[in-house]
Amino acid sequence: MNTITIKNPNEPATVAQKKMIGRAVKENRHPRFDTEKWQALTKGEAVEIITKLRGNEPIPASRAQKHKLADLIHRGFRKGLKRETFDALTSETAKKMIWHAVQREKTGETIEGFTLKTRLEPNAPATERQKNRLTQLIKDGFIPRIAPQEWAKMTHEQATERITKGKQAEQEIARPAA
Repeated sequence: MNTITIKNPNEPATVAQKKMIGRAVKENRHPRFDTEKWQALTKGEAVEIITKLRGNEPIPASRAQKHKLADLIHRGFRKGLKRETFDALTSETAKKMIWHAVQREKTGETIEGFTLKTRLEPNAPATERQKNRLTQLIKDGFIPRIAPQEWAKMTHEQATERITKGKQAEQEIARPAA
C-alpha cells in the first residue's frame, strides 16, 4: 500500500504537488478547480488527490532520497546500482536502502572491497577500466585506432576525452532518425 505521511497537512500545497495535479487537470484525469479552492489547496488534500491519481502505481523515489542514496553509495556504505535501477527506484525501496546504508555508516562498516575514489592528477596514466572501454569503442568503430606509442603514454585526461567522443558517436547511432 502506498502511504504518505504529511507532517503539516493543513499547510498550503507545495509547488511540486500543484504541478502534478495541474498536469492531471490538463490531461483530463482530474476535474478543474475553481480559483479559490486552488489557492486554498492544502498539502493533505493534495496528497489525497495525488494518491487517487496514482492508483496502485508505486510512488517514485524523491530527489532527496536519490541524492542521499547516491552519497551513501559514493562513500561505500551501499553497493552501486545500475542507472536504470536507480532511475526507477520507488520511494519505499529507496527508504529501505537508505536505512540499511545508514546503519552501516553508523558502525563505519563499508562494503567489502570498497576503496574510496580519489581524484587523479591530470597527467596520471589512463586506468585499466578506461583502456578496456577504449578498446571496446575502437572495436565497435566509434573511435579510430590508437597508435601503440600513444596508447602506452595515454593520460587519464586524454582517455576521458576519447571515451566522451566515443560515447557521443555511440549515442548518435543509437538515436532514431527524426
